[in-house]
Amino acid sequence: MRPALPWLLLLALAGCGSGGTTNNQSANASADANSAAAAPGGKPAAARPLPAADEASGLAQLRAEWLPACIGGGRDAAPPGTPVERHCECAIDRTMAGRTLAELEAERRSGEYGARFQANMRACIREIRR
Repeated sequence: MRPALPWLLLLALAGCGSGGTTNNQSANASADANSAAAAPGGKPAAARPLPAADEASGLAQLRAEWLPACIGGGRDAAPPGTPVERHCECAIDRTMAGRTLAELEAERRSGEYGARFQANMRACIREIRR
């Protein structure tokens, strides 16, 4: 498994977020509206959180989009028998933990999630064996 480890990380990272957009248009529109809203005097207003149901739905949809992309990239690089699904689930869940939908979208757009995802993927690969 060692020789494929760098490829697994690179392909999984490339797959998780490679789309650049999500189908969650209502959550994106809310996040964009929140960031674009201006307070009196032209200063940006603080982002308003999404209602809990919308936030949970948006997070679930984001995970559902990232997971198949990560698994597909990992399967292409990993040797047979590697638990790619479990590695991807673990890394994505750790990367998303404690983040709001707006934070994850901003991190994905800026590319900031990459280093955290890679670190989480390495940890998950070490912890989850065949």
